[in-house]
Amino acid sequence: MRLNLTLNEFGNVCLLLFFGTIGYVPILMPNTGGALTAQRQMDQVHDINHVILLAIWGGIFYFLLKARFRLRLDLLSAKVALVYCAVVVLGVVWSTDLQSAITTDTSAIISTIYAIFLISKFPSERLAVILSWVVLLLALGSAFFALILPQYGIDHFANTGAWQGVFGQKNSLGLVMVYGITFALVLKPRSVIQRAWKLGILFFCVAEVGLSQSREAWVACAALFLVHSFLNVYSRFAPKSRGPVMFLGFLGASAVAGIAATNWVSLLNLLGRDATLTGRTELWKAVLQECKNHLWVGYNGRGFWGTANATRVDAILRWPATSSHNGFLECLLQLGVVGLLPLLVLFSLAMSNGIKLLLSSSGFESSRLWIYSLLTITIFNMVQDTTGFFNSISWILLVGSACMLEQTAHTQAAIQDQFRSVRWTELEFARRTV
Repeated sequence: MRLNLTLNEFGNVCLLLFFGTIGYVPILMPNTGGALTAQRQMDQVHDINHVILLAIWGGIFYFLLKARFRLRLDLLSAKVALVYCAVVVLGVVWSTDLQSAITTDTSAIISTIYAIFLISKFPSERLAVILSWVVLLLALGSAFFALILPQYGIDHFANTGAWQGVFGQKNSLGLVMVYGITFALVLKPRSVIQRAWKLGILFFCVAEVGLSQSREAWVACAALFLVHSFLNVYSRFAPKSRGPVMFLGFLGASAVAGIAATNWVSLLNLLGRDATLTGRTELWKAVLQECKNHLWVGYNGRGFWGTANATRVDAILRWPATSSHNGFLECLLQLGVVGLLPLLVLFSLAMSNGIKLLLSSSGFESSRLWIYSLLTITIFNMVQDTTGFFNSISWILLVGSACMLEQTAHTQAAIQDQFRSVRWTELEFARRTV
């Protein structure tokens, strides 16, 4: 494992820092705290964020041209991701906010192509190092703003005292720090400095997950460590024994899920949440009702929240909502069934290839980064809008995970086919010589 970065790798770290902050630069917000809590504050930095966005797009195009990059259309996952982008682009036809629709469409295409570029340019182990650099810089920056400039780094509104760091709100900090734990867990240090690097990232990320007070991040972090521990034990079994072990692990997870479902309210109270998940269940019901009004094509991108359409939801909730707090539901709301279907297919492809690799003899060890990323993305997608923002690290990781898992599954299948062919040739030769 090499920690130092080449010039090209450093440039990609800089680009990923933008996606790591969910596509905004909250530290440029007015000095009032709670950077993304007021529309007035967002309007004041709208122009500078667009300038930064154009610079990011320019940087991505530079790397694509320099590498003479070609789309990986041999991967079904890449095709499905591009189909999803095509649905987003077609949505401009019925958009009520043309300027935002054009920005969203462009971001969707460029972010997707960049994700495919990353998995084509760098192997998994190297990407883990690059991503660990990104998350460490975000963690250090968040600690600086929370401790030195708390008017920016700490929430002073609905969640007083919660860390939000260089992000717009605490949940974003918790989400990215859980991703950071994912990156650190798959690092394979070979020296004292490398082990210190890994432990340092884990320390900062775990600490900031706790300080963010994001219960969703707490749950995702616990699930990630449990899966990591299980796979460490699982990897010690012979390949032929892994199927039954995986089945037993599934039964154990189902039992835990059943116990959690039975004691749902008590667990939520322990986490400081009520049975409505801080109003989320009421929000989901109201949004699902709105989805029925535009079932097939949705409201397109930014064609719902902040418009007259959203007043019906606000009236039911008695507080102004700004998103669905569920990635799949948000996709159905904004893009309809035609947008949700390719998104579900993308998740399904990634999960099926991940399971294949888990059952293979050696494939899953090199795929832990993508399996862990897919796990955390799925968890967060149930309670946040991780797939609703194309300028986010979540979308980059989702597309990258799906493509890399498929590529590795194909490689493992080819190796197994070659082994069977060689074995068959040896057996046939032995039979003929007897």
